[in-house]
Amino acid sequence: MSEPKNRSSRQDGDPPLPEQPPSGRQPYADHRKDRQQKKKKERVRWVVTAFLLSFLITAVISLLTGEISEMKNVALSFVILVFFILLGVVFDVIGLAVATADASPFHSMASRRLKSGKRAVWLINNSPKVSSFCNDIIGDICGVVCGATGSVIAAQLFVGAGAFWLTLSLTSLIAALIIGLKAVGKHIALENSEKIVLAVAKVLCGFRK
Repeated sequence: MSEPKNRSSRQDGDPPLPEQPPSGRQPYADHRKDRQQKKKKERVRWVVTAFLLSFLITAVISLLTGEISEMKNVALSFVILVFFILLGVVFDVIGLAVATADASPFHSMASRRLKSGKRAVWLINNSPKVSSFCNDIIGDICGVVCGATGSVIAAQLFVGAGAFWLTLSLTSLIAALIIGLKAVGKHIALENSEKIVLAVAKVLCGFRK
C-alpha cells in the first residue's frame, strides 16, 4: 500500500496560505477598543456642537431681545418674558420625558412602519443628546434671557428711591415662577412620558415633511 500524503506538507508551487488571526480574544478586544474610541469621538463632537449651538442661539436671542427692549415697550417686554418662561418649561418637560420614556411601544409602532414610531425610537435612543439640548442648551438660555428681560422691565418700571429692592423683588419672583413651573412640568413629564415623546415625534415628522 502507498503511504498517505501528508496534508501539512507544501510544495514550492503552492500558493501562500492566508495569515491566520492571532489566537485568543484579540479581535474582540480590538473591536471593543474601536467602539470606545468611536464613542469618545462622538462625545467630543457633541460637546463642540453644543458649545457652538449655545453661543449662536444666545447671541441671536440676546440681539433680538436687546433691540426690542430699546423700544421701551413694557407690554412687549412682558410678552417676551412669558414666552421664554413657557419655552424653557416646555423643553424641560420634553427632555425629561425622552430620558424616562419606555421604548417598547414605539418599537411596535416602528415595526408597523409608522414614521412617528421610528422617530420616537430615535429620540429615546439618543436621549442623552436630546435631554442635553432641551434641558441644558434651550433651558439655560431661556433662563438667562428671562433674567435679562426681567432686569430690563424693572429698569423701565422702577426709577428713583427703592428701585434696587423693587428690581430685586421682581427678578426673584421671575426665578421662583420658573422653578415652580418646571417642578410642575417634571411631574407631568414623568406621568406622561410616552405621550409626550409621541407628540414630539409627530411634530418632528411634520417638520421633516
